[in-house]
Amino acid sequence: MYQIQEPMPSLSRMMVFIDGENIVARYQSMLNAGRRAVDGVQHQKDVFAWVYHAVWPGLNVVQRATLYTYVVGDEKAANDAATAIQALTFGQYALPGQHFTGRLINTLYPRVFKKQRNRSGKGVDIQMTVDILCNVYQNNLDTVYLISGDGDYEPIIHECQRMGKQVVVAALSDGLSPKLKLIADRFIDLDNSFFGEQ
Repeated sequence: MYQIQEPMPSLSRMMVFIDGENIVARYQSMLNAGRRAVDGVQHQKDVFAWVYHAVWPGLNVVQRATLYTYVVGDEKAANDAATAIQALTFGQYALPGQHFTGRLINTLYPRVFKKQRNRSGKGVDIQMTVDILCNVYQNNLDTVYLISGDGDYEPIIHECQRMGKQVVVAALSDGLSPKLKLIADRFIDLDNSFFGEQ
């Protein structure tokens, strides 16, 4: 006797772009304001703050999730940060009752830039913008999942939508540009993923 299996739903292609510089700054600001982090948050000061549930894939297969950030230091510091980021994971699509996630890559891909102490940089923003738009124009994805609350990404979101792509924005509330909530196809507040109740 044959066992009837439910058909697999049609899954869309998603890529996740994480502004690590923005998220770690907002996370540290909220910690300094007295918020208490939940168990499972992984944090390296001024480099990254991450939690497994920061990605909500829905009916999407995440093809790649890239975390962009800075380190102050030499090549070894950059390589150490990249290794730590590569060990971070996120929630991938899972068919109810099956462990589909185990067959999909769910580790973060690191893009680590070096900068001098007390100097600002634009490498993260520029590289994220280039990578998002290249993947949109080459039709490598259906959904852009942007983790950042930085209002500088507003024109990129509009361009992705103009090209027919869905844009999900996920961010912490601290320093969040209100416009991002209004223009995103879907907005996810990450406060409860990183912090307990006040």
